[in-house]
Amino acid sequence: MHKIFSSGHQGLPALRGGLLALLAAVLFGISTPLVQRLGVSIGTFSTAGLLYAGASLMGFGLRRRVEREAQVKGGDAPRLALMALFGAMIGPVALAWGLQHTSGTSASLMLALEAVFTAVLAWLWYDETIDRRVMLAMTLLTLGGMVLVLDRTDAGRSQVAGLLA
Repeated sequence: MHKIFSSGHQGLPALRGGLLALLAAVLFGISTPLVQRLGVSIGTFSTAGLLYAGASLMGFGLRRRVEREAQVKGGDAPRLALMALFGAMIGPVALAWGLQHTSGTSASLMLALEAVFTAVLAWLWYDETIDRRVMLAMTLLTLGGMVLVLDRTDAGRSQVAGLLA
């Protein structure tokens, strides 16, 4: 099994990719209820910090050696500052707060909208191509999210605010 996940093994790339995608889906699915239950006792900022620390440790552990890094230019500073503000500060805190104020099922499904927003930003900022399959997937994800929000309008203001966070 270790050979499938090692980066040097070239025999089964589709199997390796499929297993890694399945592992990512399982970890993503269990993270929401865990954050929701464990985060209530430690608070929003501590939960966000632990999420970020865990992601950093995994990233550090899975990093690969790179021959040459892209150069950071002065014109990149505003975009990097916005990425740090939203991706490292506001985003994790909003995620932790939202998970603590909505149901686990709704939160897991609503987090799927992250893919839609990521694709739209990549299209707007980096001229990524959005073909028919991507557009169909984005449409289905958006419609599913809308159904969840509409279905939860009777759940109270805190729950709806948590979904929207």
